[in-house]
Amino acid sequence: MMILNRVLRRLAILGIILYPVYMTSAQAQPWPRHTIDSSSTGADGVKMADVNADGLPDIVTGWEEGGRTRLYLNPGVSRVKVPWPAVTVGVTPNVEDAVLADLDGDGKLEIISCTEKGTEKIYVHWSQSDNLLGPNQWKQQVLSASIDRMMWMYAQPLQIDGKNGVDLVVGGKDTKAEVGWFEAPTSPRDLSQWKWHTMTPAGWIMSIIFRDMDSDGDSDVVITDRQGALRGARWLENPGLGEAQKASWKSHMIAGAGLEVMFMTMADMDGDGVEEALITEKTHQTIRIIQRLDKQGIGWKERVKIPIPDDYGRPKSVEAGDINGDGIIDIVYSTETAGLQKNGLGWINGKDLYKPTVPIHSISGVHNAKYDKAELLDLDQDGDLDVLICEENYGVNSKGLGVIWYENPAK
Repeated sequence: MMILNRVLRRLAILGIILYPVYMTSAQAQPWPRHTIDSSSTGADGVKMADVNADGLPDIVTGWEEGGRTRLYLNPGVSRVKVPWPAVTVGVTPNVEDAVLADLDGDGKLEIISCTEKGTEKIYVHWSQSDNLLGPNQWKQQVLSASIDRMMWMYAQPLQIDGKNGVDLVVGGKDTKAEVGWFEAPTSPRDLSQWKWHTMTPAGWIMSIIFRDMDSDGDSDVVITDRQGALRGARWLENPGLGEAQKASWKSHMIAGAGLEVMFMTMADMDGDGVEEALITEKTHQTIRIIQRLDKQGIGWKERVKIPIPDDYGRPKSVEAGDINGDGIIDIVYSTETAGLQKNGLGWINGKDLYKPTVPIHSISGVHNAKYDKAELLDLDQDGDLDVLICEENYGVNSKGLGVIWYENPAK
């Protein structure tokens, strides 16, 4: 078996792809699940940052059907397995995403909420004091240039033009959708002065990742777009400081052209010092590992295609990390079960990726689930990676599990 695995891995390196059979491991037991918050309905994504400067990751989440954005302060390892201290920072109808960023450079993190479905604006929530959980401690304003421009899906902070502090890269969905950036003004707290610049037309943006894809020293923008003429995983080439940044950025396809791609990640799966692109896609129900072939980020080749077994849902997100502590990068993925009782969250041992028959280990067990993007981090500080995620289920008032994390039993 060891010789066969080496042969399969060598074939993949040479570009010869063999598609193994993936199956659920009969020995898999669900990981212990802990609830951070289940107080509303439609928890839709988690973003992390250390809001109160205690060295621990805090969380912000938008509750789409509940129409609110909430902040969770990490209580420390002794209380991490019970609901976290929380506050609603604003009323945000149809909120799709929330993220933390210091927009005005004062050392305090603001919360930015993206909304869709008729609301179609971006909110900024400003803390009024260090008492982050106190009543009336957050002031909510609207980013003027965002109003009715598109259904806003996803935002990430990035210093683009080298002035006036951090800018915001944002993507939307449907007929008016674009990916672009809001240019921070001289006075970032004046939200009427932020200016929008279009990078590329889009259909439905899922991922926004920053990498120097062409090795020229600046940050390019990697995206997944699940709908429209340009759907697939691609990256937008930063033209460098100056007026060219305010025009369209050149687009380079990575993989998945014509497929309904969902979330993606980038990780060095084979230890050669170069990151691969990992994508999920719903068209053929697969996870794919794409190898980079050059320093310019132009050449890419599919190395592994993982079909999702029938007892799992439709793929939603993929993350990479060492789950079992053996020094090999593994894969964690989340799915949507479309109202059916199926496994929703699982992981694949990195050592098994090139075997002819590959076991998939269930993390969640069987559940009617609509999981969002998985995040890997050691929440209980025991030396292994846990899985932080939202589960919003389906439809208004269906609640779902909320903001939850699964405790890795490896340690």
